[in-house]
Amino acid sequence: MHENSLLSENDLLSENDLLSENGLVHDTSLEPVPTPAWPAPGEHALLGARDGLLVVDLHGDLDLATAGPLREWLDSVVALRAPAYVVDLRRTTFIDSTGLNLVLRFRRRVLEFEAGFAVVCAPRTVRLLRAHGTLDVLDPVPGLPEAASMIAGR
Repeated sequence: MHENSLLSENDLLSENDLLSENGLVHDTSLEPVPTPAWPAPGEHALLGARDGLLVVDLHGDLDLATAGPLREWLDSVVALRAPAYVVDLRRTTFIDSTGLNLVLRFRRRVLEFEAGFAVVCAPRTVRLLRAHGTLDVLDPVPGLPEAASMIAGR
């Protein structure tokens, strides 16, 4: 090693040659590994208008694997500037903390625009929200009519 800890180009070549002789340099003719293509937001979310509400119907797994595309999609939904949004979680099969954080982030962004917000979910999801400590924040209701009443009474 040099006194100033900087290697010259010749030093690098000789080190690479040494590594190559010992079988420690990878084969540069190999194809790069492609990055995985996560499911499109449409596979985990639908958007619809019902009872005068913009309904975000999330379904399937809401987790780290789906978070990136869903975050971008939810941001585009917030940009619609609807007067009221409902997140419907009844068709979700799995939600981890990343998925719950997506819902909380969406809620915060909706409320920043002073729009109405409600969450609809099944009893199994209510237990999850209670365990996560977000039950009081999200204050879920069992159906769309209750969500519409909740938003109207805000």
